[in-house]
Amino acid sequence: MKSLLLSFFLCFAGISIYAQSYEIKGTVSDASGLPLPGVSIVVKNTAKGTSTDFDGKFTLSDVQNREILVFSFLGYTTKEIAIGNSNYLNVTLNEDTQSLEEVVVVGYGTQKKADVTGAVSKVEIDKALAVPTSNVSEMLRGQAAGVQITLGSARPGGTSNILIRGRNSIRGGNDPLIVLDGFPIENINDINPDDIASIEVLKDASAQAIYGARASNGVILVTTTKGKEGKMTVSFNSYMTSQKLTKNFDLYNAEEFAQLRREAKRTDNTPSQDYLSDELSFNGATSPEYLNYLAGNYTNWEDEVLKAGFITSNTVSLSGGTENTKIFSSVNYFDQSGLVPSSNYERGSFRLNINQKINERASVEANINLATDKQEKETSNLDFITISPFTGPYDESGALVKLLAGANASSSAVNPLWNIRESQNEIKVNFYNINLVGNYKLAKNFSYKLNTLISRKFIDEGSYISKIHSAGVNLNGIADVANTLREEYLIENILNYNVSIGEDHKFDFTAVQSANQIKTSKTSSNGTGFGNDLLGFDGITNALNFKVTRIEEQKRILSFLGRARYTLMDKYLFTFTARRDGASVFSENKKWGFFPAGSVAWQIHKENFLANSETISQLKARVSYGSVGNQSLDPYTTLGVVGNYPYIFGGAIVGGNLPGTVLPNPDLTWETSTTTNVGIDFGLLKNRITGSVDYYDTNTTDLLTDITLGGTSGFSSTITNGGESKNSGIEVLLTGQIVKNDNFNWSISASFTKNKNELIKSGIVDIDGAPKDDQARGRYIGKSINNIRTLVFDGIFQTDEEALASPQAQPGSTTNSDLTLLKAGSIRVKDVNGDGIVNDDDNIVINTDPEWYGSLSTVFVYKNFEMLADFYIVEGSTKFNPFLANFNEGGTLQSVRNGIKVDYWTPENPSTTYPRPSYLHAPANIGTMGVTDASYVRLRTLTMAYNLPSAVLSKLKMSNVKFYVTGTNLFTWTDYKSYSPENNPNDFPDTKSITLGLNIGL
Repeated sequence: MKSLLLSFFLCFAGISIYAQSYEIKGTVSDASGLPLPGVSIVVKNTAKGTSTDFDGKFTLSDVQNREILVFSFLGYTTKEIAIGNSNYLNVTLNEDTQSLEEVVVVGYGTQKKADVTGAVSKVEIDKALAVPTSNVSEMLRGQAAGVQITLGSARPGGTSNILIRGRNSIRGGNDPLIVLDGFPIENINDINPDDIASIEVLKDASAQAIYGARASNGVILVTTTKGKEGKMTVSFNSYMTSQKLTKNFDLYNAEEFAQLRREAKRTDNTPSQDYLSDELSFNGATSPEYLNYLAGNYTNWEDEVLKAGFITSNTVSLSGGTENTKIFSSVNYFDQSGLVPSSNYERGSFRLNINQKINERASVEANINLATDKQEKETSNLDFITISPFTGPYDESGALVKLLAGANASSSAVNPLWNIRESQNEIKVNFYNINLVGNYKLAKNFSYKLNTLISRKFIDEGSYISKIHSAGVNLNGIADVANTLREEYLIENILNYNVSIGEDHKFDFTAVQSANQIKTSKTSSNGTGFGNDLLGFDGITNALNFKVTRIEEQKRILSFLGRARYTLMDKYLFTFTARRDGASVFSENKKWGFFPAGSVAWQIHKENFLANSETISQLKARVSYGSVGNQSLDPYTTLGVVGNYPYIFGGAIVGGNLPGTVLPNPDLTWETSTTTNVGIDFGLLKNRITGSVDYYDTNTTDLLTDITLGGTSGFSSTITNGGESKNSGIEVLLTGQIVKNDNFNWSISASFTKNKNELIKSGIVDIDGAPKDDQARGRYIGKSINNIRTLVFDGIFQTDEEALASPQAQPGSTTNSDLTLLKAGSIRVKDVNGDGIVNDDDNIVINTDPEWYGSLSTVFVYKNFEMLADFYIVEGSTKFNPFLANFNEGGTLQSVRNGIKVDYWTPENPSTTYPRPSYLHAPANIGTMGVTDASYVRLRTLTMAYNLPSAVLSKLKMSNVKFYVTGTNLFTWTDYKSYSPENNPNDFPDTKSITLGLNIGL
């Protein structure tokens, strides 16, 4: 009996212990470590729950061991956690990237995407980071509708151009504002890609107006990874990339080039037009080209000059902390050798992000970034591939020769490898950004933030051309050294107040005062005349001739801004923004600009008539209207600054000054871009299909334009606000979850952008005051700012009679100065206006911008395997291709330079696409051949990855191990003949790349 009672007592005691209630606390944050306020926390299968406060913290009483807590928040995947022995939980919620409820960063704050009333695109960061490069701009290609990326330079350390919703300005700048962790930066490529947690793009005036004077070309917000509460974790990301030349054309091989020479000489052999002997075709029996041809000594200049490129990148990061102190830190080393000898780029960077809680009201943040990089650039022209294959870079002993013999000497007599060897060109950059932030809760819903920035960048440039370099012979060597110091300071006082009145009314107010100063100074030294080349540009003090110049500039911006957001019944959303900016680059009475904006959105899916819809999960309509400014004007432009011109007076050098050639204009003011945006966001079939559609119309007035002045003024030009431009277009973004289950996920995303750019005013007017074309500067009313004015290629004449009867041969035509050359095989030019002659009036203006561009990507995830394929599409773009029209690029078919192999005209091959070769004369109107379609489709990225299973990771005591292989620019389908549709001759060649990578988490 006693034992039975004892057993009953122990059982009852165990139940009592198991059912004991206690209090549990914790913090909820997102994947980047930012706290999430308003997260719902519910004990599963009960009504018991709470929500997180402003700092993402929560307290829940009367919970029991082994109960399950359900954490849910709009825009994030729901997470369930069983209560264990710990009474404190650190919970991380991952964003549901397929939901319209995800959280996005907007100017001076964050919002749930469902509450955003402006046009904001969030970049899928995993796809962006799949591109192995130091060029962050290229990572954005195809990732956001309305954002056009074009290659600036493919060389190591190169950059790309970012254009958001078309080109607004002619000379005022079109680069978007880059904001990193709340402060502006000069170059997006200063960021280590491995540090990036999120990227958002602000595209319409409602979203941009909070940045006012800087936002006329769009805003890109970049947020770096923050530390998270919990044990320290270490991550390692390493990859190696091999790069090779990519092109879609063939040059003439040796025998084909010899035949081209025969045909070119044959054309000039009048009147018989018989083939000459090879001796005469190659300019004599003793000519080097002829001797090399007979001996079979052929040179492939691509193989001689270009090599494989190679990239290595290694990043180690550390993240963790306590409730009060959270740290994220990373170190990266990036090294890239380019295709051209002497081209190289290496960079080392360090980041430290600290969040320190002082007490329940106060906290501080520090975001520190330090980096140093070195870029080595080639100094030789890059048109070497069109050098004659019958002359080589080495002599019989294998030593480099300086001068290339043969017909090619009439173009470029110098061996490019010689000039590469005899030159040095490098740029070193050291910079740091220190962003210090103070946060203080003035009241429950009222907070103050002090945002400060100190940024310093030092650029040391040096180049040396030796005494035996082709450009250095006459001057006995040339050295150039330049030191540039850029310093930036920012102070912002930010107040935020949010309040709810009942359940139906929510208000959020933000007020900011901002002061920003940028100071740049540059000292340049040039020296010529050296005794030897041993020290390169470091020996510039030994130069016989020496010159130093100094430039110093300063810009200041003072801003006051406010934003009010109002939400009614969680259905009707209103945002009003106003910003007043003052910029030092304008004259005293023109410094200030005012830029207001407003937007409204309607969450239609929350109306009763859609409450039970099984098809429509999300539906939001948006309308916005507002203005932003552009003050991208060089300092002192509005002032009558004079230059230093010393002269000799009385046998001594006397300092003198003269005004420049540009007449100063004290009335210059802001360019103002006013945008109307209408958009709709939607989710269908339980958000299996999501997307957005936007239509926008932007009108930019007071456009800064330079105009020509008469010679009697003493000035050649001046700058006015007389221009006006317009951009309008449509953007579409779609994402579909084709398959989504525990083992297999398959999604497809597509973006489409169509933009029309139009010049309304050129800056000059006719006698009646109406806008007129400024042909000298390529500005045409009603046409795109980016354009080509050209005659129109209309085929190839097939007979002499046809040529002489054409409008080109008639009196008054100006396209063929020598009618004896107008014959079979010549280029026919279209008589556009039908007046029977071909002259300047028959030129047309062609828009070079693409008609549309977009992307298509798909992601497969099967168990531990992942695959990403990303295509980028550009349609309707036009470019001038020197490979088909210029002498140095072999486009004139004169057989002096090699060139792209084309189907040229001969009597036996009456081509209709390319003219007849001629050694003595470039074909008349050959420039029309260079205007070609540059549309293309490119397999931008193809990635295959494997993640180690969790069972293996637990044995290895690792959080993740991922192996991946990535191909970049693997295939390009285009009719544009070049290294790339965005490359031209003399550009650094683009590449296709194969990358092997490894990610490890400890």
